[in-house]
Amino acid sequence: MTSRYSIVQYVPNPITDERINIGVVAFDDNDVRVQFLNNWSRVQAFGREDIHFLRDFAKRMNFAASEGLLFPGDEPDGTPKHERLKKIARGWINSIQFTEPHGSLDNVENLLEDIAQTYLVNVVPTKTKRNRQDAARITTSIIRKTLISYDDKPALKEMLKNDFPVKGSHKEHKFDAVVANGKPYFAAHGISFEVHIPESLQDSISWMISDVKESNPKLPIGIVALPPKQEWQDYEKLNKLYKTTISTYRSLGAEVLQENEVQPWASYTLDKLVAM
Repeated sequence: MTSRYSIVQYVPNPITDERINIGVVAFDDNDVRVQFLNNWSRVQAFGREDIHFLRDFAKRMNFAASEGLLFPGDEPDGTPKHERLKKIARGWINSIQFTEPHGSLDNVENLLEDIAQTYLVNVVPTKTKRNRQDAARITTSIIRKTLISYDDKPALKEMLKNDFPVKGSHKEHKFDAVVANGKPYFAAHGISFEVHIPESLQDSISWMISDVKESNPKLPIGIVALPPKQEWQDYEKLNKLYKTTISTYRSLGAEVLQENEVQPWASYTLDKLVAM
């Protein structure tokens, strides 16, 4: 099922058409999800006016989404959701506007996470520790953005697969993100050392790397490892595990990457692919 998304924007002066993102909407035929900024100070400074109406609109959007509606006043009439939103995007000329909806292969939940991270730059970061699922989403999100950045190669973004079976010597393996077109060009997988992880998870990733590398030694494999934070009480224990584990992954032939290293690594690999 195709998911779609739209960006909610604040346009204080429609004449100058300067705008700032305040929220995102992700939806499919069965579900609607929305997310708005947690910190409105930048929007307040941008608009130089009372923005309580924006906060009120965000609340009403959340209520509408809980009812399966795209926006306050949305009236399902048999018209597909994306067509209803497209009509609003093209017709609204007030200070709150929607971008025209775009399609995605992600499910609604993952799509919302991705577009919120991409477009809501003023969301206050949470202090909670990120787990393995967070590492997976970060991995997929960064690689997707990297693919999209190749404006002259639009077909690249269609090569990102979340369920592509990568052949090993003994079995097939599923990585968080695989760039493939019939065959894999590179694979990436996330793991978080911000939390205590079971030994079985560490070993399963080692097995994935080892088995795939035995079958295809030249396939680039990136392991996106979120390191522990020094300010945490259990930092020493987590950091020891982190260093030991990433050393193992490297010895098996994987590239171990932190968040800021994923995009350069993916770009380097893609540049070689594009040049072929």
